[in-house]
Amino acid sequence: MPSPTQEPAAVGNDGSGDDITDDEFEALLDELHGKGRFVAPTAPGADAEDSASSTGPVAGSDSELISDDEFEKLLDELHGKGGSPTTSDASSKQAEPSQEKTEIGKAGQPEKKVAAQPADRAPAKQTTPAPAAREQAPVAETTVRVDTKRLDDIMNMVGELVLVRNRLQRLGSASEDEHMHKAVSSLDVVTTDLQTAVMQTRMQPIKKVFGRFPRVVRDLARNMKKEVNLVMHGEDTDLDKNLVEALSDPLVHLVRNSVDHGIEAPDVREKAGKPRQGTVTLSAEQEGDHILLSIDDDGAGMDPDVLRRKAVEKGIYDQDAADRLTDTECFNLIFAAGFSTKEQISDVSGRGVGMDVVKTKIGQLNGQLSIVSELGKGSRIIIKVPLTLAIMPTLMIMLGDQSFALPLVNVVEIFHLNLSRTNIVDGRECIVVRDKVFPLFHIKRWLVKGSAGTPDRENGHVVIVAMGTRQVGFVVDQLVGQEEVVIKPLGRGLQGTPGMAGATITGDGRIALIIDVPSLLQHYS
Repeated sequence: MPSPTQEPAAVGNDGSGDDITDDEFEALLDELHGKGRFVAPTAPGADAEDSASSTGPVAGSDSELISDDEFEKLLDELHGKGGSPTTSDASSKQAEPSQEKTEIGKAGQPEKKVAAQPADRAPAKQTTPAPAAREQAPVAETTVRVDTKRLDDIMNMVGELVLVRNRLQRLGSASEDEHMHKAVSSLDVVTTDLQTAVMQTRMQPIKKVFGRFPRVVRDLARNMKKEVNLVMHGEDTDLDKNLVEALSDPLVHLVRNSVDHGIEAPDVREKAGKPRQGTVTLSAEQEGDHILLSIDDDGAGMDPDVLRRKAVEKGIYDQDAADRLTDTECFNLIFAAGFSTKEQISDVSGRGVGMDVVKTKIGQLNGQLSIVSELGKGSRIIIKVPLTLAIMPTLMIMLGDQSFALPLVNVVEIFHLNLSRTNIVDGRECIVVRDKVFPLFHIKRWLVKGSAGTPDRENGHVVIVAMGTRQVGFVVDQLVGQEEVVIKPLGRGLQGTPGMAGATITGDGRIALIIDVPSLLQHYS
């Protein structure tokens, strides 16, 4: 009659994944019975073979029995949670002998017992055993949720620190103290690093916006019975969270415009020798402290002559002025309010409002729009926006005794000019630089009270600024230099002032108005 106990699996040091070492076994016994309290007795009357194979504990002893939960807990502590040999697959369980032994206790119920050590081991030592080999603890969480208002508050405080740094730099440059110069230089480095670090906390990948476009393109292509493939690049490009949200609607308009106006019907593409399926490519990349977004399509492209004719029909230009427009200027006509090349108005296009909204929104973000197109090959629309809206690099200028800030993104070049060598073209004062003609504006007459009737200076500084593809020259009295400024909103009494984007505090503690170049030209020129 077979014995009610099963022979336990041998525990050895063969290096197999399901066996435990002697030191690990000692540690388990110490955790179960307390350190140094367990001594394995030798079974009386056992023959040499039995004693060599097992030093099994006396059956029926309550102190030597453990429950299922305790047994599982010990294995979890030894192998890590879920990594015990009992969780291996069924095939390994059948192939290898069990590490548990079942014994009938006093209550007559089978209970799991820890497998005994080999008989040739000496009784358990009273000294402290080596610690059990355990799996490394799980890595602590590396992210924390922070309210965006707190990030905005930190950014505002960094902005104030930037203003203080600018002030100290101005004072340090006027001092001859070498220690002062070193301290200000160190403060400049630390402030710049802190500003960069705080800006990084506000950054989000552009894929948050890009993720919605596959469905937009798919639905639009289905409705218009076109075959369109959307390709996206640079989805991991990071920019300020406020910009991510603000760019969402303009990009939707541009992608819809590419599918509607750009991509032709499959039959038309096939006749033109193109694949039936058109491609719209949406890409983003960082260039210095700006983000470049481009929307490309391999569609029909734009015909400058059609755009000129539409401009004349809608009264935007007369025929002579339209004929003098360059191709690039013709392409930019699509951003004019009410301008559309569609003959029929639909729920997608034809109303002339979509691209106008895009231009306005990008302008509010201190960004620029440009278009490149080739008839029959396709079009590309490029958006250039700053990485952040909180801190802006500017060119500080003086008009009379007042300070103004020109956004550096608009500045193309600066030069000194003899103002008596200007020309008059179409009733406007112009200058010729490297065979290019630039309209010239004395913005002091617009922005400084009482300057309209003052005689012009013979010499002055000219700043060439750009808005999209258009470039003009601003005459200024003095160039102060480049300075990073924190944009402060205008007060209630000054809100809506034409040509003003906001205000800031300069390095010498004075208030300077930040010029909104497109708004300034639209209102005064």
